[in-house]
Amino acid sequence: MKRLIFCLFFLAFNLANAQHANLFLGNDYSANFNHLIYSNDANYQTSFKPLIKSDLNFNTDSILENNFSYNYQNWLLRKMFSEHLIIMNGDDYKVTASPIINFSMGNELIEGKSTMINTRGIIVEGYLGKTISFYTSFSENQAVFPNYVDAFVRKNTVVPGQGIARNFKETGFDYAMSSGYVSYRANKMFAVQFGHGKHFIGDGYRSLLLSDNTFNYPYLRIQTNFGKVQYTNLYTEFMDINYFRNNDQMGYPKKYMSSHYLSLNATKRFSLSLYEAVVWRMNHAPGSSGFDVNFLNPIVMLRPVEFSVGSSANVLVGVNLKYKLPFSSYLYGQLLLDEFTLEQIKSNNGYWANKFAYQLGYKIFNAFSIDNLTLQSEYNLARPYTYSHFNTQQNYAHYNQPLAHPLGANFSEFLLLMNYKWKNFVVDGKIIFSKYGSDIKGDPFSYGSNVYLNYNDRPADFGIDMYQGNLTTVNIKIFNISYILNPKTNLKINLGVTLRNFKNDDGELQTQFINFGIKSDLFNHYYDF
Repeated sequence: MKRLIFCLFFLAFNLANAQHANLFLGNDYSANFNHLIYSNDANYQTSFKPLIKSDLNFNTDSILENNFSYNYQNWLLRKMFSEHLIIMNGDDYKVTASPIINFSMGNELIEGKSTMINTRGIIVEGYLGKTISFYTSFSENQAVFPNYVDAFVRKNTVVPGQGIARNFKETGFDYAMSSGYVSYRANKMFAVQFGHGKHFIGDGYRSLLLSDNTFNYPYLRIQTNFGKVQYTNLYTEFMDINYFRNNDQMGYPKKYMSSHYLSLNATKRFSLSLYEAVVWRMNHAPGSSGFDVNFLNPIVMLRPVEFSVGSSANVLVGVNLKYKLPFSSYLYGQLLLDEFTLEQIKSNNGYWANKFAYQLGYKIFNAFSIDNLTLQSEYNLARPYTYSHFNTQQNYAHYNQPLAHPLGANFSEFLLLMNYKWKNFVVDGKIIFSKYGSDIKGDPFSYGSNVYLNYNDRPADFGIDMYQGNLTTVNIKIFNISYILNPKTNLKINLGVTLRNFKNDDGELQTQFINFGIKSDLFNHYYDF
């Protein structure tokens, strides 16, 4: 009874002083809290991220202060190693601001190429009263990347997840990144957020539904909680940065996505979530049907609406599952359906329009009874032409990158992940095996990996097999050891090693990359592809 009374009091206290800001998406930062979020005793809705802090029954700042205890009396030392640089407090407001940096130097050993990242920025977060929270960040960057990332940027004109790259000196790139939002929460049931940022759906490392793989985008998020159910509406605006470049016009054409995400904690262990999304063009592009208000309906099923209005929009549906196991662990999975015909699936004839993707994974905290050791394994697969469309402006992508997995489609991937924290030290490692069928140089057909190509340019209607095209294998091993300097901004000194081997019929590319630097590790930058 005493424990129950304490829990109720603790919950009431946190709601009364709740911050409705988001928990950072960065995997290393969120690792401080995941064992609590996914605890068997917790009943959180975990799969639509970023999580809103006021949905959690613990104070994230308190957790960080307990995990990293500092007792600096000197003002400068406190600001450098345990606090935000600027803190403004009042009876009904709080604002914090801190610099964000990444000063890293590296060397690609095989080619003897020197690399570097130079990031300077600022992050501001706060709340006004009991209902409004806000956040903004900005960074300016210059970088010289290892060979495979450099090749990606030159081919796609964007730095992975961080926007358009401009040339910097002879071998580098210059790019900027900004994000921000305002959250309003009148009560425990409804939260509304308008901003410019990213989202992630799932309980694993990758997402086959929606990931933070791409550049930021404008969005409106409406979250409704009642009982064991959470219902999220997400309205976004995406851009195709290729269309006008190829058609001698100015500006980037817009496309919209409306998505619904219904999550149910059916039992204390089992969670089931349903996802549907529709992507359609805006009227900037020739032949566009314009902005369709039918897709703004917050509760209607989108596929029947698309059919009833004669739309050629791109509709996807999916499922996310999670089951908690003993020993602080859980199984998770996803299934995405782009198009499929049950009769053709039964016939097993490789019909091209059987476009689907799935994920299976397992994660355990405090593995082998070792505190703060987290292990994870995950398998992902996407059939050829998944996420693509006959109108390439309605593909499931944004800013020259897929909205789901970095590899697009026509791939499979197996990951082994490890993270261990001891005091201020963090050790993490990744082993990734992937293979996919890329397009063949000089061949006019699309083989289903590049989601920006028209799926009507396929070589056949039947006999579409996994990895068709130029079979490509990629093996990646990444190891990092870090020392946390300031937990509030996850400022760390980091030493990292990346070993990558890429091979297909066009040749082989090996990468042996070592880097060292100091950085604010709050965001996910996916260079592991």
